[in-house]
Amino acid sequence: MIRLALITLFLLLGCAGPGGNILNFKPQKSYSEYLVEFNSCTGKGILNSKGSLKGKLPFSFRSQRDSTFLEFSDLIGRKALLVWITNNSITARNLIDNKQYQYDEVIELLPVLKVLEPKDITQIIWGVQPNYKEKFKVIPQSVKNNIVLDFHKKNIQDEKQALVGMNYYEKNSKNSIEIDIDLRKRNTDFLNMKKVWRLLKY
Repeated sequence: MIRLALITLFLLLGCAGPGGNILNFKPQKSYSEYLVEFNSCTGKGILNSKGSLKGKLPFSFRSQRDSTFLEFSDLIGRKALLVWITNNSITARNLIDNKQYQYDEVIELLPVLKVLEPKDITQIIWGVQPNYKEKFKVIPQSVKNNIVLDFHKKNIQDEKQALVGMNYYEKNSKNSIEIDIDLRKRNTDFLNMKKVWRLLKY
């Protein structure tokens, strides 16, 4: 399950691009507009994977400005994986195996991450679809043709037609990944991000 969560997160960062199979939504507000009105964003969701990696992982998130903290749980509710995302870096800690992953390690595994920015995940958490057009001009067309990526909306709480997740499908491997956010709350309060950052330290 830890491997599933890590691979899923890295696939979303490394394979989401503007090919011919992408559904784009116009956000109700831009990311910068949300940051003017709110100071933090919290919520929870489900990660669902099919194909060679099968399983469901619930997760919660806390985001403030350029920092996002994701906490994945295993099937019996234990904290299993912690992920810290900033504008330019990703740090992950496997709580079961007590192993830390730095951004450089992730780039070695998936060099395509050099083209992308971790802040794209934060924008999705806030309910804004990132703009991939410029970033993916250097990605080979053969790679883009193998990807189907749909962003989807639904009504949650007092927000109508909110961006709540994405469906990723790889044609060659037939692997599919779905991220569904079922609770999101944008707040005017500030979060104690130092507290969650300490969870990533040994």
